[in-house]
Amino acid sequence: MPWKIGIVGMGPRGLALLDRISDAFSNVDQRVEIYIFEPLEPGCGVHFVDQPQYILANTVCSQITTFGPVKHSHLRPIGCPSLFDWARDRGYRVADPEDGHRLVQENDYLPRAILGQYLAWSYRYIVRNLPSNISVVHHSSSAICLNQSSTLELRLETDAGSLISVDNVFICTGHSARHRGDATASQFSDDDWPYPVEKKIQSLPDGYRIGVEGMGLTALDIVSAATIGRGGTFDRNGEDIVYKPSGRELKIFCFSRTGIPLFARARNQKGAHWNFQPHFISIGNIDRIRQNKCLTDEQKLGQLDFDLDLLPLIEAEMELVYYTTFIRQTQGPDDAEKFAEHYLSAGQQSAVPQDYISRIPVSSHFSFSSLIEAVPASIANDENIYRRWLLSRLKQDIAEGRLGNINSPIKAACDVLRDVRPSLRYAVDFAGLTAKSHSFFLEQFVPLMNRIAVGPPLQKLEEFCALIEAGVIDVGLGPIQTVQSDAKGRFTLRGTAGEREVDHLVNARIPLSSTLSKTQGIVHSMIESGLAKPFRNGDYSPGGIAVTETYRVIPENSKTSPQIWALGTPVEGARFYTFVLSAPGAASSPLTEAQTCVDDMMQTSRKSSTLMTLKNDRARERSLLANVSAA
Repeated sequence: MPWKIGIVGMGPRGLALLDRISDAFSNVDQRVEIYIFEPLEPGCGVHFVDQPQYILANTVCSQITTFGPVKHSHLRPIGCPSLFDWARDRGYRVADPEDGHRLVQENDYLPRAILGQYLAWSYRYIVRNLPSNISVVHHSSSAICLNQSSTLELRLETDAGSLISVDNVFICTGHSARHRGDATASQFSDDDWPYPVEKKIQSLPDGYRIGVEGMGLTALDIVSAATIGRGGTFDRNGEDIVYKPSGRELKIFCFSRTGIPLFARARNQKGAHWNFQPHFISIGNIDRIRQNKCLTDEQKLGQLDFDLDLLPLIEAEMELVYYTTFIRQTQGPDDAEKFAEHYLSAGQQSAVPQDYISRIPVSSHFSFSSLIEAVPASIANDENIYRRWLLSRLKQDIAEGRLGNINSPIKAACDVLRDVRPSLRYAVDFAGLTAKSHSFFLEQFVPLMNRIAVGPPLQKLEEFCALIEAGVIDVGLGPIQTVQSDAKGRFTLRGTAGEREVDHLVNARIPLSSTLSKTQGIVHSMIESGLAKPFRNGDYSPGGIAVTETYRVIPENSKTSPQIWALGTPVEGARFYTFVLSAPGAASSPLTEAQTCVDDMMQTSRKSSTLMTLKNDRARERSLLANVSAA
């Protein structure tokens, strides 16, 4: 009998599973049937291949892959081909103000449509190279219901009416499962999902006034669609950039609660296999803190307080990188090494670090609080002062970004927040924080972290500034306070610095976790039937469904499910930051999580006993053949 596996959703998470399943069964005499449920093009997820070229991926191309290690490593190196390898092999060229169009390089940010093409190609490549014992059946429909029979057989029902029985199911629905009616981070708009952005606004008349709720990555995509997407262009002369309008632009009013856009990603100076080793917020230190908590915690949960236990370690990590970089840039590598050695061995307050820091102007001292500070009250109440302040701050950030994420002290420090994400996941995942602290972490700290460390490519912030200077974008509201609609469907935006009226409101804020609304198809059906339950950390519900540390779905009435696993957005809550793509050779990535799932399936499935029998039979055959050859 074949081993039947269902994968619901074939975006990047589903791809990772397919890659790992292929490798796991490559040397096994077991027939495997994989049933894939994906109504869109397999592999792409939300990275549609037909979206405009001006919408960029937010990671350099050398740090994206769909491929993990293989048993026969001589056939394919780990992580290859990456997005960069794939694009380079096809001669993909990028626009360059100095070289016209040049061949793609490792640190380029490619259009999201090109990323989608790579993901779609990866799916076809993996399917084409599956071991002969594995077959794939693609259902171009959505799996909307999952039931379990009295014999523990799992049955998937599609919106086309098909019913498929399988032994194991993996839920990888991702962002593509979101539809209208799903609660979002929007405070003011009924328009819940902003993508595809170009289609959202293409029918709006020229000069139409739109309010863009949010000043992050999605907002910049909307801005690009409302300007470049309507015929506008940017002229570059060295570091200067000027917007040339087409006359068809929309009038854009950008606003947010903080009134501060995301900072830009610095020019990347780290290799594809960059492996940062934290000194302070290390796995060992987190374990020690948790063990100490267990000594005083009656329930022995060892839950951490982010603000007290982890944030000081993060700040120390950032401070060390900041000053080491600053001293290396101003005094040389020998002094930087001396500073770091004494900082680590004796602490920041010891004589040698303090001597170095005392020689740095106070205005250049590291301050985490200044990175995350709100708009000063003296600035927030005057739109002209606020606009000048905002432009000055953004241009300063752009200048630092041009130095790079190794050479700029402040950008190197901010990049630490990306580098320590594996440690953060280790500390936070599976209710690792107290309920109150978990709420603070997700709702207060993570937005600040994203603002300073997970911003757009440098080019996009340069364009944002040029559009403000051209008068296409109005940022004069300051931090938003209220939004009111009238009987004609218009909106009045009121901020600390000003008031504007707009014709249309666009939500540019995407929630990080799944809210498990009734429009989410299969996940909702699993909760309704008791096959799954919402994840809760005490009295706090961050979103997503409950899973074990091997990603097995936890039903309502028992601790572990028989044969159901979930990855990505459906478990954002129990897990932290599940929507990143895999990087080549990364120790923690969607590929390693998929490997954990597949390993658990191989060890616990009802088919495992059959598989072990086959393996033992094969081992005996090889032993007999070896003995015959020796004789």
